[in-house]
Amino acid sequence: MEPQNLLQALHTAEKLKDTTRHCYTSGGRHESVAEHSWRIALMAYWLRDAFPEADMDKVIRMCLIHDLGECFTG
Repeated sequence: MEPQNLLQALHTAEKLKDTTRHCYTSGGRHESVAEHSWRIALMAYWLRDAFPEADMDKVIRMCLIHDLGECFTG
């Protein structure tokens, strides 16, 4: 990926930090989509030994990108 395209993609993905979900954090505020993606990727990472047959690199990548559409749809 060209550096300019990478920077544009990262700028677009940054919108996920301000896009909230219907869920709440343990502190009582709305969780952002970025927080959700990070948390499920972390969960997949910690569960990797429980599922040795799974391609956890692919699972973690899917966790990180599965909500990118919300950058555009909110």
